[in-house]
Amino acid sequence: MRPSLPLPEGALETQSQALLQQVTSDRDRRCAALGAAAESHAKQIVRAARAEARSNVRSAVTQERARMELGMRQAEARADIEARRQEQQKSRELLQQMWSAMSQVLERRWRDPALRQAWVDAAIGQAAALVPGRAWLIESGGSDWTEQARSELADRARGRGAESVAFTLEAAISAGLRVHAGSVCVDATISGLLAQRDAIEAAFLAEYLPAVSASEEGIHG
Repeated sequence: MRPSLPLPEGALETQSQALLQQVTSDRDRRCAALGAAAESHAKQIVRAARAEARSNVRSAVTQERARMELGMRQAEARADIEARRQEQQKSRELLQQMWSAMSQVLERRWRDPALRQAWVDAAIGQAAALVPGRAWLIESGGSDWTEQARSELADRARGRGAESVAFTLEAAISAGLRVHAGSVCVDATISGLLAQRDAIEAAFLAEYLPAVSASEEGIHG
């Protein structure tokens, strides 16, 4: 076997530089590949985090909007309940005033001769429509029924169809009169006229409340 010859010093240096360059190139390629992979992974993480953040924000916004809408509906419901309560309270106060004033107004009308005449005529007309040709018993209150007034009342009653007329005073009747004919009674006293409370209250509120609202709007406007 021939002995190997020693490499020249320059050739060894060149070989070492080539090997070092190769190692360095391989290292740079691996570092570049690892860096690209890390960057891609980082981008994926950022995208996923950004998507999750958007989803969380949308969910939070949706929940907050739902909470606000629920709060608004609850506030509107409370305001509506309070408005209804105030309206009912105002209606009750108005009705109390109306009932108090109604009796006083009717009593004043009964004391006015012309208005009393119209009141009596209306009661006699209703009785004539219900029980014509029968004996009537007329009840009224007060001490101002003179003999002449009673006679005129009886004449009007007979002229509207009563067969006969009897008249009696009742201390409990402050204003108005009742006409009895058998089991039929036409009650034109204050209590009789105001007996249909629901209908009277409904008619009063239907007429009065719009006028009050319009007046209040005019004041605040």
